Amino acid sequence: MPRGERPLDVGDSPLLRFAADLRSLRDKAGGHSYRQLGARAHYSATTLSDAAGGRKLPTLAVTLAYVRACEGDVTEWEDRWRQVAAEVLPSPEAGPEEGHPPYAGLAAYGTEDAEWFFGRDHLLDDLEQRIAHRRFVAVFGASGAGKSSLLRAGLVPRVGGRVVVTSPSESAEPDLDVDLLIVDQFEEVFTLWPDADRRTAYVDALLTARCKVVIGVRADFYGHCAQHPALVEALTDGQLLLGPMGPEELRQVIMQPAVKASCTVETALVSRLIADATGQPGVLPLVSHALLETWRRRRGTTLTLAGYEAAGGIQHAIAQTAERTYTSLERHQRALARQVFLRLTALGDGTEDTKRRLPRAELDHDVDVDVVLDRLAHARLLTLDRDSVEIAHEALIRSWPRLRGWLAEDREGLRTMRRLTEAAATWESLGRDPDALYRGSRLDTAVEWTQRDGVRTSAQERDFLAESLQARDRERLQAHRHTRRLRQLVALLAVLLVLAGTAVVLAITSQKEAAAGWKSSAAWYVANQSQGLRSSDPQLADQLAIAAHDLNPNDETRNGVLSAHASSELNVAGRAAFASAQALSDPDLQRDPDRKTPVHVLGPADETVTSIAVDEEGRAFTTTLVDGAAKIWDVTDVTAEVLRTFDFPVDRIAFDPARARTLVTVSDTAAVAVWDWSDPANPVEAARLPGHARPVVGVVYSPDGEVVVTFDAMGVVRLWDVSEPKRPDPVTEVDTGQDVTAAALSHDRRTLALGSAKGEVRLYDVTDRGEPVELWSGKAHRGAIQALGFHRSGDALATVGTQDKVALWDVSDLRRPVERGRINGLTEGVYAVGFGSTATNVVTSKSNGTVRSWEFDFATAVREMCDAVTTHITREEWQQYVGAVGALEYRRPCG
Repeated sequence: MPRGERPLDVGDSPLLRFAADLRSLRDKAGGHSYRQLGARAHYSATTLSDAAGGRKLPTLAVTLAYVRACEGDVTEWEDRWRQVAAEVLPSPEAGPEEGHPPYAGLAAYGTEDAEWFFGRDHLLDDLEQRIAHRRFVAVFGASGAGKSSLLRAGLVPRVGGRVVVTSPSESAEPDLDVDLLIVDQFEEVFTLWPDADRRTAYVDALLTARCKVVIGVRADFYGHCAQHPALVEALTDGQLLLGPMGPEELRQVIMQPAVKASCTVETALVSRLIADATGQPGVLPLVSHALLETWRRRRGTTLTLAGYEAAGGIQHAIAQTAERTYTSLERHQRALARQVFLRLTALGDGTEDTKRRLPRAELDHDVDVDVVLDRLAHARLLTLDRDSVEIAHEALIRSWPRLRGWLAEDREGLRTMRRLTEAAATWESLGRDPDALYRGSRLDTAVEWTQRDGVRTSAQERDFLAESLQARDRERLQAHRHTRRLRQLVALLAVLLVLAGTAVVLAITSQKEAAAGWKSSAAWYVANQSQGLRSSDPQLADQLAIAAHDLNPNDETRNGVLSAHASSELNVAGRAAFASAQALSDPDLQRDPDRKTPVHVLGPADETVTSIAVDEEGRAFTTTLVDGAAKIWDVTDVTAEVLRTFDFPVDRIAFDPARARTLVTVSDTAAVAVWDWSDPANPVEAARLPGHARPVVGVVYSPDGEVVVTFDAMGVVRLWDVSEPKRPDPVTEVDTGQDVTAAALSHDRRTLALGSAKGEVRLYDVTDRGEPVELWSGKAHRGAIQALGFHRSGDALATVGTQDKVALWDVSDLRRPVERGRINGLTEGVYAVGFGSTATNVVTSKSNGTVRSWEFDFATAVREMCDAVTTHITREEWQQYVGAVGALEYRRPCG
């Protein structure tokens, strides 16, 4: 039997059983000698023999090397090793005699821990020099870089004097009557205070303080600091960035506290820790926690590599401690612990999730809650003080898989919880003011969330919701009673009216129904007569259209008058009265019979026009495509002129309608580019608008030229802020799932209108960049939507369809648009629609360079039609076209 091995009996310990199983594994692998195993495992034969000897637990590394050499299951043996280590190594639980631990674990070093703080001397020297020469200094670093420890345990003892250390969550009004004010966790200004005015006041107070100020800020909130111009100026040359510790600094962190505590550290452990931690950002709390757990598993006064591995090392120590503490709780206490951790975490918005300080009042005063908090605090997972609770370090959020899973399960639910918590606290602070209660959808959302599995609300939140529900019930009951009284009154009046006028009503109703039927038939007949005379006698046709409306005023006859008026409007060659938009048809740009002057035919016959646009000065531009090269033509004047040639295809263009200084082009590769058009002969590409997975089929500007809307062949619509053309900023995205053919933004950029190939129009509220809200959708035209346009007021929307229809909508209530008129007229080639001098005067621009006016105000249309009449309808004509349906007295429609 090899040296160190001995037979086992029934009473053997877990360590001896572990050793025996290692020997059994060697036998199953072929009974190799330890010299042969050593060659495979790269450890000496003596080390491997001792591992299977049973006198002490081998390190995890030696165990796994032994298993690999025997071709065993590494994962299974790693789990086995950790189980044995938990049984045979010293208990990690702190005893009453252990004294002050030399390591802080997850918690930051405080001013009281200064004697245990090592490894940052050169940074403290640098920080002292900066403070000596500047009034305001910021220390930036990743979460876990050691900012709080540097400021509290390092800086405070050095500077002495009147120093106050605070954080935004501790005090909204910092104490400025000191020599040095240290504001730790400055990022709480952004995570805890949604009120921008409150943030600004706090920052201004620090910047104007007479004392010197040092702030500690998490590095991922650097961009948030840039939102305050005065803070940006103060930070110039006043920043200190904490990076990862180097090997020598880590050696001091590991060795010096142990020496002070009269302990020693195995050389192998020091080397392993330095190898695991060097160059790793945010690793210090992990190192400190792993060392604390290793110290609790020490052998005598020695911190060992085996104890470090049993604790889980840097990667697993926190998760192992958290998991062990969590699973040791009773089942109902584990549910409480889950809620505590969720409440202690602030969800990131473009940043990592962070810890938040929780007022003790937010948790119920309950024995089980106290037990949970005490157990978690004893494990150094939480820190408690008289009035608040918080996670010891954000490293716990990153390193504990169970907590990460909780946070990922229902982030929207967690946001609902946070809003509920804040609303309940506000309600309480206002003396339980009924006006602060939840109502409507907010109440419904909160109640639905409380009914989910695993959700636990605080007593304050439960009271808040109960009062909100009672208030809603009272309001509904009051409304029901009011409605019931009105119904009773109406019913009584109805009975009286029925008794008094039944006979009269029956007679009048019959007479009205007969008259209405006759008028409807007569109006329809006269309207048809009007349409038949449109080409031969337009003045008589106009008068008959008005007469049809006089006979039976309704939407159909009103639209007939508006269409008659529009048919008398000529397409006028000239400059468009509104911003440019995307051309949708008329690719060859031929002559238009309604136009007084010829339309330009560009270049050689094989040059196909791909798009048309108009700038803010009314200049007209087109693009052509030949052999993969694109040209931009100025076609404002009779002689067309090539302004620019591109060596790639251009499918669509759009001009900034406000300044005409930028141009957007779309190529067949779905690439969308923004160009500086200051010099049309030499445009410069400013930026690209990425993101579309499918070819872009449309691009339009907002009326002020600040936003560009692009939409692709899959119905994905993107909005871009191009106020700074070189730095376009994505605003929002809408995935319609439909074939989008037209788009328009309101002048205030709050409402987006989209038209589809099926004639539907959809309205979206795009105020919230993250969550565009669909307000309304409805069928507007039988064919595809060609163009959309908002009036400057935002109360009117014009739509153009391919089925020769132009419609005007009242959108003062965006959730319930009302059609105000629909005009028949030739719409082929219309690529843009806007408004003239009034909200009822719609103007369309066609691809042949002409514009047309469409008047939707009935009175205006009638007045202009009558003003154009030179020969009024005669009695004979009246009898022929109107009197034929009945004995209708002659009356001239235009007076």
